[in-house]
Amino acid sequence: MKFQRMKDVCLGATVAALVMGAAPAAYATVANMDIPVMFNNIKIVVDGKELKTDKEPFIYEGTTYLPVRAVGEAVGKNVTWDAASKTVILGETEQKEQEKEPEQPEETTSDNDSRLGKLSSKPSTNVNNMKIQCTGVRESAGYIDGIEVDFKFTNNSDFEQTVVLDSLEVNNKEVEGYLYASVLGDRSETDRLTIEDSDLKSAGIDKIYNISVVFRVYNHDDWDDVTTNEMIMNFN
Repeated sequence: MKFQRMKDVCLGATVAALVMGAAPAAYATVANMDIPVMFNNIKIVVDGKELKTDKEPFIYEGTTYLPVRAVGEAVGKNVTWDAASKTVILGETEQKEQEKEPEQPEETTSDNDSRLGKLSSKPSTNVNNMKIQCTGVRESAGYIDGIEVDFKFTNNSDFEQTVVLDSLEVNNKEVEGYLYASVLGDRSETDRLTIEDSDLKSAGIDKIYNISVVFRVYNHDDWDDVTTNEMIMNFN
C-alpha cells in the first residue's frame, strides 16, 4: 500500500504552484503541469521537536518540498499569501507596515453619571491565526438600549474562519449576548456586540466595572473549533 502511494501522481495547480514558486525567477512559468512526486513519510523537526502538518512533504526531481505556512509559523514567522502578486510573504514587510490602519482612539462614554468609566486598556488576543481586538465600548446609540462593544477580527490564515461568541460576563455575572462574524482568508471584518439593558437589569447591574468575553473560532476547511483566551475589558 505504501509502495503504491509513493508512486502516486499529484495533479493540479496547487502542486504546480509549489514547484514553480520554489524555482528561480528565470524559470517561473505560469502553467498547469502533471508531475510525478514521491511521498516517503518525510518528517520535519524544528528545534528537536517533530512538526505535525496537515500537508505531507514530498520529493520532486531530488528536491524536498515542505508546507511553507506550517514551517514558517513553527520558526516564528507570520506567513501570508498576496494573491495580486502571487507572492508568499514570510514575516512583516515594509509595504504591510505602511498599510497598517492608524490607531483609533478608544471609544468610551465620559459622563460622570454613565454606567461606563474609562476603558483602561484595549485588549486583544490571537487564536488559530485570528487576531481579535476590542476597538471601543460605549452606551448604545442604536434602537436597542444597552452597551455596545466593537471588535475587529483579522484573519491571518488563507482559509475562511467564523467567530462566534461563546460566553459573556459583566461584573463577573453571566448575561446574554450574540455575535457571529465570518472572515475570509487574509481579510479583516468588524462587528458589534450589544449588551441589552434588560439583560443588565435582570443581572442587577447598574454600574459596569468589567466585561469578559470568550469567542469560539471555526475553521471552514475542517470545522475544528478553538476557544480563545478570555478577553476582559476593565473600566476605571
